[in-house]
Amino acid sequence: MAQFQQAVLITGAGQRVGLHLAQAFLAQGKYPVLITYRKPRAEINDLVAKGAKAYQVDFNDATQLQQFIDQVQQDVVSLRALIHNASIWVTDAQIAADPTLYDALFAVHVKAPYQLTMGLQSLLFKCEGGSDVIGFSDASAQLNRSDYIAYLSSKAALQNQLRQFAAKLAPHCKVNDIAPGLLMFHAEDTAAMRAKRLARQLLPFEPGPEVIWQSVQFLMNNAYVTGVSLPVDGGVGIK
Repeated sequence: MAQFQQAVLITGAGQRVGLHLAQAFLAQGKYPVLITYRKPRAEINDLVAKGAKAYQVDFNDATQLQQFIDQVQQDVVSLRALIHNASIWVTDAQIAADPTLYDALFAVHVKAPYQLTMGLQSLLFKCEGGSDVIGFSDASAQLNRSDYIAYLSSKAALQNQLRQFAAKLAPHCKVNDIAPGLLMFHAEDTAAMRAKRLARQLLPFEPGPEVIWQSVQFLMNNAYVTGVSLPVDGGVGIK
């Protein structure tokens, strides 16, 4: 029997931004929190212990994706927000070595958000007071980054798709994109790599995932913003 009302569903919540968002929503205590993950992690166990409902699903697998949609329809009465956070990051060089990674990019960044939004829109419409769909593209999607053509093409497709959904789901459900720039370095990033990234920014610091939480809150709490791509990039797009 469906049990979750006005729930927030976050895909890819096992690490980095998705993990931070799940932790923040749980701490806020305003909505039931549903999350997806691909591989078991201690962080997922911690989120479940704090009250999250977790679903293991690989968005590269069409059968698993449809089964997940069917399960959410059984478990959820209404969705307050659907947050498309699941993402993979690969270079064109990696795709040259393993061409299946190209299809994976579009499966995770474009196909899964499309099917989830289409498949769960009835739950979004049932949320009293309106609902939100929020996706995460990339601040470089409209810039020239020749080592990441496939990755950025998939993120640009996501931006366009979300804009189309904004028209389709209005006026009850707002649909927006957040286009992050540098948020968090990876542990393996060298000092030289970090300095090079920071030099691109007008605001040259590593902000962490909190700025994405702030952006999600802005979009959810503003009743008059839909169909936009919100840059959260430290000014990289204009430097």
